[in-house]
Amino acid sequence: MAKLTQKQLIDQIKTLKEVKPRKEWAVLLKSQILESAAEKETIRVSVPAKKIGIMDVFSSVFFQRKTAYAFATLVFVVIGLVGFAQYTMPGDLLFPIRKISEQSQASLTGQTALKQDMANLNSRINDLAQAAKEGRKNNIPSAISEISANASVLVKNLKDNTKNNTADSQTIKNIASSLKTLADVPGIDLSENSDVKDLYQTVVQSQIADLQKTTLTDEQKKTLTEIEDLYNQGKYVDALEKILLINQ
Repeated sequence: MAKLTQKQLIDQIKTLKEVKPRKEWAVLLKSQILESAAEKETIRVSVPAKKIGIMDVFSSVFFQRKTAYAFATLVFVVIGLVGFAQYTMPGDLLFPIRKISEQSQASLTGQTALKQDMANLNSRINDLAQAAKEGRKNNIPSAISEISANASVLVKNLKDNTKNNTADSQTIKNIASSLKTLADVPGIDLSENSDVKDLYQTVVQSQIADLQKTTLTDEQKKTLTEIEDLYNQGKYVDALEKILLINQ
């Protein structure tokens, strides 16, 4: 086969530019393209938008009402539990709900931490007194445990407030009154409970310091000396009894 020169090859490539498709083939190809586009448009247009029927509206309204009823029921149940929990005692199943409710109320009233701790202790002492009075022996151990825990927290808070000179003398007097109520609970003696004993000691010490700064009568000075002796002997319950007499 004869070899083509570079010039001859270039001339033959140029002749390809002159080649044109047959008219019949061009018409057929155009027709196929238009037909394919029309089919796609038909498919796209033929898909109708879903109409919202009366059942769809009913289902939506029913679902919303069902959700509202469920929420309302939940609210009533919660309110009922909180209301019922107010009559529970330490050791009862719903007592934790009562504690949460008490803490929430204290926060809303803006009480100081010391007053909140004092109120908690007072509530638990009243629970113990009621349990003892009604003979609810199963609740007594839990009530004592709650008092012990509250006393521990209160001691720490009292010491911090005393150190910072922010202790409220009236609040301390209220704590002393609550401890007197605790000492009077029949059949219950917590004077040797370590946490309660620490609280007695802290309160008596604070009250002695206040009395030493107060103008007293000769009789009150004599009583204060007795209180100091009792305190040094570790007889904090007896010392508190005499303090309450002076404060009356």
